[in-house]
Amino acid sequence: SCPRNGRQFTIARRFNNRYGKVFPKVEALLSETPLLPGLDGRKMSKSYGNAINISMTAEETAKRIKKSQTDSERMITFDPENRPGVSGLLSTAAICTGRSEVEIAEEIGMGGSGQLKKCVTEAVNEHFAPIRARREELVQDMDYVKDVLHEGNRRANEVAEATLAEVREAMGMVY
Repeated sequence: SCPRNGRQFTIARRFNNRYGKVFPKVEALLSETPLLPGLDGRKMSKSYGNAINISMTAEETAKRIKKSQTDSERMITFDPENRPGVSGLLSTAAICTGRSEVEIAEEIGMGGSGQLKKCVTEAVNEHFAPIRARREELVQDMDYVKDVLHEGNRRANEVAEATLAEVREAMGMVY
């Protein structure tokens, strides 16, 4: 978790202890994939050049995956410790397909890194196809995007104002 968030939780907890329960207790909400591995097995990061961006085309995605580093061993196995590049690619395919890394590795078997990269490219592009299509639609209608952002901003301000009113009330600062 981000250290910044930890401070916010502490401030909220201390406030609640002093003034009464105003802020809800916050708990981490983790998906089945709390950490996205990069194509090389390290954490996914734009600065590492191991990330796949939603804005990439299918061709750009294929190019990025093709350039990812693997090893010379022909048999594909999932071994994050000793084969981080191969394992990172297997994890990416697993996330996109809902299958396990081991299952995908066994299916590829002696197909080598070329077959692995082909499998990952297909999985990623298939997974992102509807998202990329929707993104393209939205890019064509920026007025709609701005309206959604403004409405979200309005609703967030409404909630923030109500919370601040509760804070002032709890602190006895209502004049």
